[in-house]
Amino acid sequence: MDEEGKRILYKLKQWIRALFRNLQIRIIVSVVFLVFIAVSLSLHISFKHTETLFEKETSDLLLSNLEQMGNQIEDVTLDMMRLSNVLSLDDIVTANLNAFPRNPAFEAFAAMKSPLEMTPDDYSRISRIENHLNFAKNNTFFNYNAHMIIVSSDGIISNVMGNVVSDIDRNQEYLNFKQEFGLRLKQEKWFASLVRHESETVWTVPFTYHTSKLSEDKKYVSLAKTVKDRFTGETLGIVIINVDLDNFVSLFTVRSKGSVLLLDRQNQIIKSSGEAPFSDIEQVSKELKLYGTQKGYNVIGAAGGKRYMVNYYNLNRLDWTVVSVIPYEDVMNSTSSLKNKVQTINYIVFGLFLLSSVALILYITNPLKLLIRDLKKKKIGIYSLGTKEIEYSNDVNGIVKSFDHLFKRIDELVQKVMEEQKREQELKYEALKAQINPHFLFNTLNIIKWTAMMNGAANASNMIADLGRLLEVSMKKGEEEITLKEEMQLLQAYMNIQNARYNDSFELIFDIDPQLERHKIMKLLLQPVVENGILHGLKNKRSGGRIELRAGLHEGRLRIDVADNGEGITPRRIAEIFNEAGEGQGHRHKFSGIGLRNIHDRLRLKYGEPFGLQLASTPGQGTTVSVTVPAEPGTEETSS
Repeated sequence: MDEEGKRILYKLKQWIRALFRNLQIRIIVSVVFLVFIAVSLSLHISFKHTETLFEKETSDLLLSNLEQMGNQIEDVTLDMMRLSNVLSLDDIVTANLNAFPRNPAFEAFAAMKSPLEMTPDDYSRISRIENHLNFAKNNTFFNYNAHMIIVSSDGIISNVMGNVVSDIDRNQEYLNFKQEFGLRLKQEKWFASLVRHESETVWTVPFTYHTSKLSEDKKYVSLAKTVKDRFTGETLGIVIINVDLDNFVSLFTVRSKGSVLLLDRQNQIIKSSGEAPFSDIEQVSKELKLYGTQKGYNVIGAAGGKRYMVNYYNLNRLDWTVVSVIPYEDVMNSTSSLKNKVQTINYIVFGLFLLSSVALILYITNPLKLLIRDLKKKKIGIYSLGTKEIEYSNDVNGIVKSFDHLFKRIDELVQKVMEEQKREQELKYEALKAQINPHFLFNTLNIIKWTAMMNGAANASNMIADLGRLLEVSMKKGEEEITLKEEMQLLQAYMNIQNARYNDSFELIFDIDPQLERHKIMKLLLQPVVENGILHGLKNKRSGGRIELRAGLHEGRLRIDVADNGEGITPRRIAEIFNEAGEGQGHRHKFSGIGLRNIHDRLRLKYGEPFGLQLASTPGQGTTVSVTVPAEPGTEETSS
């Protein structure tokens, strides 16, 4: 895309974004979209249901026609079977088939006799059989243009082609046809199966004569049945009845643009009639699935995206299938026309609904649009929207009054906050003026320390040094965390001061791996715990008071245990410590003024719920305070 196209696309996107910032546009587009989706889905589902019902009704009608055609075809085949039974049991036929001399080497159907090989008796037998064939046909009400052929076991052929009896004395050409047909019989599988007694009756579809006298394009439905001696069971001959397939096709009722097929048990096309393209018919016959039912229908696709409604009816006696193939669009032509009309009406109604909806939405939302415009002009210090001259609807007027009250209240709160911030700044300024400079304090303590040392007061000098170290850490700004080693040094300084006060009554023991001393903890985290142990656990001990610190790592957490051998705490008092909001405030003489509850809350706020303090105590034996913090190794710094 060139630069001009990109510029136009960018402007279009900007215009659409600006357009959809409008509340009315968003509501209109949402309503139109949702209604359009609902109407489209409703129409689609409705038409699908209608098409299914129409398809089913059309299929039922076509299946009824196919069933009638199937019954007529079965009637023809039943007449053929009835005629073959009559001929195979006829006394005249069996007598003439049996009227020839046999020698010991005789083999039934071993060879077909040529006209030169036949005797006058053979010609006489043929004449009697053919005359009787014609007589039997006319008297059994067999009204079809059929070929009836009887082949005797000694190789002579008698036949009636249509309704004309052959004249063997004058029609030499017809004799040649018999000879050619007889020679061809020896190559047919169905004929061999009858001769070998593998079958009693054989249907052959389609049947062709394969002779030069009759067209090979002509196809027949052929029924062949053995004729046997009723007493000896010997096979005397074979009766063949051939009916032109056109007689079956004449029974087909073909719908315009459709076709009717007759399929054999392998779904191969026996005969077809109609206007559907043959390539489509072949594809339909391949994809047709009968699902083991006698009748039904499928919708099958063909080349070029065409679809066909295929109805079928199975002929049980012959295991043939009559199939109707009709273009699907031809079946649904009336439904499509109805669908187009209904869609047109619905679109017109939808358009009218859209126009009325847009007008109604604009009428309802226009007061809100005016309100939003005025809200954008609102400034702090203006208590009214300044819309007295505009008449809103009742519901919007209530919103306007609510906003006026809200803005007035906001202005009052803003003014109050500004005054409080001003007062806070004044107090901070006064506090800064009154604050002692930490450097001045440390320098003063150093002067006192060196003065005490020069006067030989070493204990006082050490106490001043320890106090200075504690004050330096507690008053230092910006550093919230120190190493565990630094915290241990502060604890030792604090313990030195307490021992000076209590005549060396307490002992501080560190049982901590040097590798853990690099881990970072909150500044002055352990000092209040040790202080609490002295004030509450060891204060009544004149000697032998001991506080031991242990540390360990577990699952990424650093746990520090501060254990004393003091008086201990009851479980009830432990619960009270964690429930009292002001725990520790009664001991004004504490160095830090921080109680155990405050330490626990600080850890929870900073690190989360898994961290904090745990107390375990046995009255008379001592107390252990466990402090759990995240394990954060740091770099150890050496201090002078």
